Amino acid sequence: MCRRWAMVIVKSHGHCVQRMFGDPLLRHVVAVSVCTFTVILPLTCFNVRHSVYSLWQTDRDREQTRLAAANTRRLQENLAHLRAFNATALCPDNTSDKQPKTWKHLHVAITIITVSRNRHRVEHYETQYLSQVVGRFLYLLNKTISDRTYRLFVCNVDQDPDSYGEMKALPASIPTFERYSQTEKPPKDIFEKEKQDYIFCMEESLKMNPSYVFLVEDDAYPHRHLLPVLEHVIDYHIERRNTIGARNFLHRIVTYVKFYHPERLLGYYSLEAERIPELVGASLVLGTGLFLFYMHFVVAWKPNKVNVTWALCIVYCCLVCVSIGRQNLLELRRLSTHLYQVTPAPSCCTPAMLYTKRGGEMVATHLKGVKCKQYFGKDKALEEIRRREKYVGLLVQPNVFEHIGMYSSVRQSMVDPFAV
Repeated sequence: MCRRWAMVIVKSHGHCVQRMFGDPLLRHVVAVSVCTFTVILPLTCFNVRHSVYSLWQTDRDREQTRLAAANTRRLQENLAHLRAFNATALCPDNTSDKQPKTWKHLHVAITIITVSRNRHRVEHYETQYLSQVVGRFLYLLNKTISDRTYRLFVCNVDQDPDSYGEMKALPASIPTFERYSQTEKPPKDIFEKEKQDYIFCMEESLKMNPSYVFLVEDDAYPHRHLLPVLEHVIDYHIERRNTIGARNFLHRIVTYVKFYHPERLLGYYSLEAERIPELVGASLVLGTGLFLFYMHFVVAWKPNKVNVTWALCIVYCCLVCVSIGRQNLLELRRLSTHLYQVTPAPSCCTPAMLYTKRGGEMVATHLKGVKCKQYFGKDKALEEIRRREKYVGLLVQPNVFEHIGMYSSVRQSMVDPFAV
């Protein structure tokens, strides 16, 4: 009796398995999933940062060598831009006097905040971040045609400015602000010094009477699309341009816009409100497209399989998006300035921030009443002020700056190369 029941169970189980694997939909799902997640994506995303297939790469020496080689290439390129600028005097109203002057119609004051890293060599390798960033900005400003007026400034907050050799090598026509003298001593707390330096550079920039102040740290390297994206953000997210070209301000008053956020924090695994809805939306759109392709070109239309097939296509596209990584999918938005995403700003970080004139004045005033210390830097202080005063902060994605700093001037140490 038991043997008979056992044979019946085995026979029915065999029929079920045969029916399952005889289903063309299931065969297609298994075949496509195996090919995608074990062959195609591992081969294509092997060296792609922020994909799930690159998580195993932890060779810090190799990554540091790669970053140093990239730094050398950038430096050579931008030293050439600096030489060209010196040779041709590209800015018509440049003056040999490095003291800044006030412009009547200055739209955007771009101020690079810099401190010497000459005393902190990485295996005797000189990074020269300031030269790279200044050279890059000069190149971008002189190839961009715009009805706005831009001016580039350098804010030297090194506590011993006379020994800052890289600063002296810059073109003499670039206006500079200098905070410290031989007699003035900086605050002992490095985090408080950084905050006070930031306020100083903000206030000196505001004295130039600009409509906007763009504060950029000297290890934030601008992307080639920076200025078109910047103008698009000003036109459509801070001001509102109508069809006849007139401008008026939006109902919301924007205080600042961040143009950089650490890439490791731009993934789907985040507490930011837009991330999960964005993943769901992308999965629905891509899954629906895949579903229509599959039902039209691969199998005959079967009404009883429609819902299951559609759901499987959505899940498949969701897993593909997560495997590739949101950071890499964001690169598709660089196809047009209109595709860049503008979302509420998170608390971290401050390498590249655009302030409205009024926003810069308010932020500088409030920061003076805050004391920064370890674990409470100026970015956290700024976020606290924003929440308390209900200011509006925005973030542009994908990043239009690259963080190139391998040495932290605040923490006085090398940073993790995978966090750069």
